Amino acid sequence: MLNKHSFRKSVFLFTTLVLVTGSITIAIPSLNISEANPNKWQDHKDMVFGGISSIQNNDQGKPGWVLSGHWFTNIINKTKDSFNQTNPAKFDSWFYMAMLDGSAMHKHAISNFSLSDISSQGNTTSYKGTVTITLKEGPAKEVPIEIKVMNNHVIALSLDATKTKNHFGDTPIYGIIPAKADIMKMMSHMGNKTMGNKTMTGMHMNMSQK
Repeated sequence: MLNKHSFRKSVFLFTTLVLVTGSITIAIPSLNISEANPNKWQDHKDMVFGGISSIQNNDQGKPGWVLSGHWFTNIINKTKDSFNQTNPAKFDSWFYMAMLDGSAMHKHAISNFSLSDISSQGNTTSYKGTVTITLKEGPAKEVPIEIKVMNNHVIALSLDATKTKNHFGDTPIYGIIPAKADIMKMMSHMGNKTMGNKTMTGMHMNMSQK
């Protein structure tokens, strides 16, 4: 269970991420915070996080689905030797998926990432492994995944189509890697705004008591 401090920190980071990545803010009250930010994410020091913003093809190979959500990881710009049993590679994601007309909305979660290989070519780095992904029929375990990072700005998730019954179409799931400086600026701005609101609330209470 998250304690009160960790819960507030998780909500704060999540809200910041939504604002920085430009994702749909209406998603905030709908997500399960304990699912999105389990205990293993309490220490965000080495984590990189960003948004899922992707259009997936339907059974006819035409754009049919829109995906929006977020991901957390510690694998970017790391080598395989960076990880061990006490410091494992991590990649978690959760996102909404709906048809372009807004129907059939549902959500998915990716967890239990196990890294098997890292390779680089030009400005693209590939991280291969397996994950668990939630599907309508239940969690699909040990699903092969390739996570590509392009120029440290774009992330692409390719899930094994057989294991997922081609649920995500024939193209990767794309996302954005926001600059850490932008995230820190937004966090600082939100922190100052929060402190300002607390100060104003305190002043209002003091004035009310006079």
